[in-house]
Parts: sequence; structure tokens; C-alpha cells
Amino acid sequence: MFLKYKTFIVFSCKKNNNKYTKNILFFNYKIMYKKVLTSVLIVGVTSIATFASYSAVIDFAKTDLDAANSLAEKKIINDHKENPEKYNLESHVLRQEIAAVARWVAKLEKKEKCDNIFSDLSDTNPNGWACKNVEVLVDNDLISKNDTFRPEDKITKSETIAMLIKSIWFDYKLDKNSKKNWQEQVVFYAAQKWVVRYFTDFDTEATRWWVFKVADTTIKKDIEIKRKKAEAAAKKKLEEKKKYSDEAL
Repeated sequence: MFLKYKTFIVFSCKKNNNKYTKNILFFNYKIMYKKVLTSVLIVGVTSIATFASYSAVIDFAKTDLDAANSLAEKKIINDHKENPEKYNLESHVLRQEIAAVARWVAKLEKKEKCDNIFSDLSDTNPNGWACKNVEVLVDNDLISKNDTFRPEDKITKSETIAMLIKSIWFDYKLDKNSKKNWQEQVVFYAAQKWVVRYFTDFDTEATRWWVFKVADTTIKKDIEIKRKKAEAAAKKKLEEKKKYSDEAL
């Protein structure tokens, strides 16, 4: 279209300079209009994309960042409230890291000196803190004693659930006679406690945001369960007291 229009302008130029000038201005105006319209569309699309990205960050902050901040307030993890990106929520969690979280959830003190229960864990291997967190879980029957612990391996979702459920001292027991494997059993139990929604991708590597969310929910559910038990006990005691008073009359 532009080539035909330009040819027409040149042809008109030979006949009348005024018309040439007028057509040139009109031609440039059309080009300018197209450029402006294109720019507006680009800016619009960019703005929508940016808004969508921003909205995703907001949603992420509302759901998972709150859990991280909640754990940080309890001194379970390092506090990065001022620099949330340092939580590395998209990263995966190592087995030694979840052990540290589980120890705190279980309200256990770190072991002062390791007994080298695992061949790949000691006071210095792979660092100075992992062994002290892991071995205390073994000593309290919260995790099994095996040849190795694999501290720097990424932990799976089902392993995370198992460690946290046991650490919170829930009344979970593995049914060895069940047709369901240990993963199905522990995840089903956690779902019954409303800690997580039941899932089947047991061997999926757990991300930090997922672990933080599960840990925070586990702690809150434990508090809720204990509160309800205390309320029930207080109510029962009050009813017994009232019954005793009525009988005395």
C-alpha cells in the first residue's frame, strides 16, 4: 500500500508542487500514526505482562512468603523479611536442612558431640552443624538409623512429610501389615490432619517454599489440636465439678 501511495505522490509532484506537499504531509502522518499505534500496542502488551508478573509475585508473597516469615519469627530459619529473595523459595531443600527444621519443630536441643551414627556424617563432615541436628532425631526415634544419611541429597516431598509429622509428635504409626507403602500412609495421615492436600508424586523433590509451608502448617495444626484437647479437658472437668455439686445438694 505504501509503495503505491508513494508512486502517486511522486506523480502528483510533477503536476503540482502544492499537491505534492500536501500529500507528503498526509503520507508522513499515516506513517507516524502507524508508529504511534504500534508503540501503544507494544507498551500495552508489556504493561499487561508486567502486571501479570507483578500479580504472580503478590500471590506468591501472600501464600508462601508468609509461611517463611512465620518460621523466621520462631527462629527456625534465618530471617530475610527485609530481603525476601534470600529465602530462595524456588530452590530445593537438602536432607540436612530439613533435619534442622525437624529438630526445632520437635523442640530438641542440638547434640553437643556426634557419635558418628552415619558413615557420611561427623562433627566436620559435610559441615559442623548437620550431624548435631540429625543424630538427635535418631536418639529420639524420629528417624531411622541407617548406614548413611545422605545429608546433601535433595529431600523428597514424602520424606519431608514423614520427618515433620514425626517431629511434631503426632500419633502417627506405620502399619506394616497395610497394602499401602509408607509414603501413601504418611501422606494420607498428613492429609487427614489437614497439613497438606493428598498428593501422589511422592518422590518429587521438595522446594523451599513447599517445605516452609508444610512446616508452618504442621506447627499451627499441632497448636490447634493441643488447644482443642485442653478445651475439651477443661469442659469435662467443669461438667464433673458441676455434677459433683448437684449430687452434694
